[in-house]
Amino acid sequence: MSDAQIDTFLTEQGTGVLALADGDAAYAVPISFGYEDGRCYFAFFRFADEPRKEAYAETTETACLAVYDVESMFRWKSVLAFGPLEPVGPDRWDEVGAAMGENAWSPDLSSMGPRRGTVGTYALPIEEVTGLLGQDYV
Repeated sequence: MSDAQIDTFLTEQGTGVLALADGDAAYAVPISFGYEDGRCYFAFFRFADEPRKEAYAETTETACLAVYDVESMFRWKSVLAFGPLEPVGPDRWDEVGAAMGENAWSPDLSSMGPRRGTVGTYALPIEEVTGLLGQDYV
């Protein structure tokens, strides 16, 4: 995929799988994201006193966001975006909200129980990205 195709794809999708690591232990989580100007934005909802996502986010040097859309065996697209995770402070919440408002998807989380504390927000500045297309797109 070209850079323009990757930008369009990430802008249109809004969901993927975020892979994090702590030494030799991996953790991957389905996640919604916002995308703008080479950065992905995430909101980590806290449902536990010690959220695993945030613990892994702190130890991950390079995170990987896998985003894909599969229509059929030959009609699919996928992007892998790599970069460090950066906590986003309250001074940048407008930036996060704008990006997530454009294309993030928010599930109904009411069945998960009450949230503990607040929402953690993170940015992933993309340092490396690859995009592939199934043969129907080539």
